[in-house]
Amino acid sequence: MANEDYKAAYERQRRAREKAEQLLEDRTGELHEAHGSLLQAYNRLKNQKAQLVHNEKLASIGQLAAGVAHEINTPAAYVKGNVLLTKRYFEMVLTAVCDYELLLKDCVAGKVTPEDISARQQAIKKTADLTYLAEDIPEMMADTLQGIERIENIVTSLKDFSRPDQAEAVMFDLNACVDNTLKVAWNQIKYKAELHTSFAELPEIPGQPGSLSQVFLNLLVNAAHAITDFGEIWVNTYVEKEFAVVEIIDNGDGIPEDIKTKIFDPFFTTKEVGKGTGLGLSITDSIIKKHGGRIGLESEVGKGTTFKVFLPLVRPD
Repeated sequence: MANEDYKAAYERQRRAREKAEQLLEDRTGELHEAHGSLLQAYNRLKNQKAQLVHNEKLASIGQLAAGVAHEINTPAAYVKGNVLLTKRYFEMVLTAVCDYELLLKDCVAGKVTPEDISARQQAIKKTADLTYLAEDIPEMMADTLQGIERIENIVTSLKDFSRPDQAEAVMFDLNACVDNTLKVAWNQIKYKAELHTSFAELPEIPGQPGSLSQVFLNLLVNAAHAITDFGEIWVNTYVEKEFAVVEIIDNGDGIPEDIKTKIFDPFFTTKEVGKGTGLGLSITDSIIKKHGGRIGLESEVGKGTTFKVFLPLVRPD
């Protein structure tokens, strides 16, 4: 009997062990499936967040499009004017060259006296106004090149701003990033404020310059919108301990104390319906945190607002 009891107990333990192993295997499979589902959901959320940031950037470009077009049209207009004037000048010079060729032929043929040569030469010079052309053409070419460079800078800044970031951080020039963003936002600023800039010498820092351009654009446009009539905006960069700092200051209306803690919340906005998504500062805060940085806020109603963006000089672990 003892032997049969032992066998029965052994069999019960074996069945219990197999049941436990099967249960563990089932649970492991369920956990694996759940992990896969969570990973897929995380990747979808990550991609949607990246797309949201990019869409906000494209929306900003759409809002700035009219201003950017104006910024391009102004230099394009005087470049066109200078080209048309150059065409006229070229025709005048070509006429003078033809007249000089005719005078040279008459001289070779002995058809003119020295007095005639001098008189005809003075007449050609006066008709073509060569002295004036010699002074005006170099200045006009310099203005034209300056206008083309202005257009090129605006287009390059807009292209850099709109380009999606790579997944990995890169080393980049923070001052150049801020400066390019100022060019994109200039039409939003120039009618609302006098701009003051002070860029300290900074080392290259790790990050995603395209995303950070969105940060600075949001802060600059908000600074311009905070000014009721015409005011001032200061943009400064410097190093503070282990951070590169971008400081954007305005002397606008300021932020009331009761909403300071809400301005970084998604969809919170003080603008009229249809004039803001409420995502600008939320995305700004998210991008800065992604870079291992932080954003500081100081504001007083009636005196203005200061935003400080702190970005690590070295890549966070």
